[in-house]
Amino acid sequence: MKAPSSNQPQAWHALDPSAVIARLESDPGTGLTSQAVAQRAIEHGPNALPEPAARSPFLLFARQFQSPLIYILFVAAALAGFMGHWADAAVILGVVLANALIGTYQEGRAERSMAALRKLSTLQVRVLRDGTEQAVAAHELVPGDMLLLAAGDAVGADARLLDEASLAVAEATLTGESVPVSKHIAALPEATGLADRRNMVFSGTYVSAGRARAVVTATGVHTEVGGIARMTEGAREPRTPLEVRISQFGRYLVYASIALFFAVVALGLARGLPFSDVLMVAISQMVSVIPEACRWR
Repeated sequence: MKAPSSNQPQAWHALDPSAVIARLESDPGTGLTSQAVAQRAIEHGPNALPEPAARSPFLLFARQFQSPLIYILFVAAALAGFMGHWADAAVILGVVLANALIGTYQEGRAERSMAALRKLSTLQVRVLRDGTEQAVAAHELVPGDMLLLAAGDAVGADARLLDEASLAVAEATLTGESVPVSKHIAALPEATGLADRRNMVFSGTYVSAGRARAVVTATGVHTEVGGIARMTEGAREPRTPLEVRISQFGRYLVYASIALFFAVVALGLARGLPFSDVLMVAISQMVSVIPEACRWR
């Protein structure tokens, strides 16, 4: 039997509980069978939002050189090599390379730590399957699952309430409501806004009081929070005030190092010193201005 296409946009809040059950081909008394769960999991996929693709070590390494300060060091190394001071050029390039390797290791370790934390924080939910109550990982939920909710539980997917007892749900993360919302099971007009759909519970919210039974209507990217994730997928996060100030500071350092370079060259030539010696002194002064740990993104 083909699983119902419940992940298509539908006004579940406008249907009676019996109509929702019939459309999802579920059973309020026993829930889905293991066979039905497996079939729907294949059709609808895991109940999870897509995670950003992991960046390759090569891209992390290349990212370490995205700084005008690093470009200045490359110019200094090139000038030192042009003057025949290969040892000085090698030292400058060695420091830049070491800094890039350390930065790559630190960023890679941070990404691995976040991945490990996501695995440790897997949300568990209670469902009715094969006529028995079971605890499963939220990412295993499928449309038609009978979700059992009680005070303190996190809602693992969007669901239509079938019965409830003094149920109140905190929906601040989704609708901005500052106080828990009381729920009921009666059908609502199709045009009812998201914040007023009192017969629905949504992924990412929490039960603050009461208990209820609900049938899952949408999972993964098809949930309301999944829709928000899709809209913000291409958005670029603005820089923080600290990052802006660091950018300005890095820009000032670049200007200062260039000004110092030409000032040293001009003073050295004015005093009649050999050009090669003056140039190496100017390069050393330019390099000394730039702190290796400074990043201008």
